[in-house]
Amino acid sequence: MSIKEKFLKHPQIETLLTVRGNPRIALYTEPLWTIPFFLFTPFVAVYMYALSLTDVQIGFVASVLLFSRAITAIFSGAITDKLGRRRATFIFDTLSWSIPCLLWAFSQNFWWFVIAASFNGLTQVPHTSWICLLVEDVKKGSLFRIFFLLHLIAHASVIFAPIAIILVSQLTVIPALRIIYFFSFISMTIKFIILYKYGGETEVGKTRMKETKGMSIWKIMGGYGGILKQIFTSGDMVLALIITTVFNITGMIHGSFFGLYVTGTLLNPEFYLAWFPIIRSAVIVAFLYLVQPKLNKLGFRNPMLIGIFIFIISNVLLIYTPERSFSILIVYILLDAVAFSFVMPRSESLTQMVIEPSERARISGLMMVVVLGLSIPFGYLAGWLSYIDRRYPFLLIIAFLVVIFIVLLASKKRLKAIKTE
Repeated sequence: MSIKEKFLKHPQIETLLTVRGNPRIALYTEPLWTIPFFLFTPFVAVYMYALSLTDVQIGFVASVLLFSRAITAIFSGAITDKLGRRRATFIFDTLSWSIPCLLWAFSQNFWWFVIAASFNGLTQVPHTSWICLLVEDVKKGSLFRIFFLLHLIAHASVIFAPIAIILVSQLTVIPALRIIYFFSFISMTIKFIILYKYGGETEVGKTRMKETKGMSIWKIMGGYGGILKQIFTSGDMVLALIITTVFNITGMIHGSFFGLYVTGTLLNPEFYLAWFPIIRSAVIVAFLYLVQPKLNKLGFRNPMLIGIFIFIISNVLLIYTPERSFSILIVYILLDAVAFSFVMPRSESLTQMVIEPSERARISGLMMVVVLGLSIPFGYLAGWLSYIDRRYPFLLIIAFLVVIFIVLLASKKRLKAIKTE
């Protein structure tokens, strides 16, 4: 068999080529969102710092974002059912990404970022509605492959990150990020339009739109008490909730303070920040393509435990990295990428596997309310810890990872039945 034939016969590549309907359009247009996202993400905190925001203010902006997401998440399921998955995705993607990208492009001070974070928090509606578009017409056994492909496409998009390196090294952070954010506005908006024009409503979505026709959002939310009871009486959903909360908090802390730590404390040049996602994503893509299919025989739990252990080791290494030590930072990035590849596709697919399909929108929305509500204080707390010592937020990350490692150790029987095929 030739290399081309082997490539095309790879399970996930075969899925990408054969998938139809909404999943196909959603996956194929994803680079229009992921390319700009990975261009600006490494520089978010550094950009805010360059515009005179303090560590505490940066942490506060992160908490505002989480608060806005938590409030929006309360209504996200009802809005998704009322408007339909397709229309809710278009309207709220535009509000939560197109508008914030323009605000970030022209930001002048702390308050611009607070307002942008408030709009960006509306992303919880399209988070719910877009996931429904992606998975509701897919067989349950294919969910892991869909989320695998999502990560593969996202991280392959990082090949464009050198654009950010060139812009930052030539123009400095502020003018470079203004250009990148404006480009993000254009690219993301085009994606939203394509998905709306060529996508369709899911079968579950059509049913829920009929059932909620003539009902107010408040009336649709009237059954939330029963949905919450359903979540907290399901051991599987509680486990998914704990895992999602921990990774939401640790991801928020890392995204908010890694750039400041690397440039401000370890004294590395700012343009280095764009190299890290390139290296990280190259490892993730290679791992997902070459290694991931072979891990399926290990089940769900064991790869998660391995990945979390590597995450812990990588953060310990980061804390003890000497100043201007680029080589050790590269080792950290490599470890982080491998850990991510073990953990994240499984973590994200777990939630969708345990949710009742007919109530996916409302359950997803309420689960995220809980996740975000628990996460809100940690943005400000991490900012306060960073103000004291920029290593401390990463100690907090390690503490959370140890907790989730213990939880997974104690969940052997529950996770034994989870399949990744």
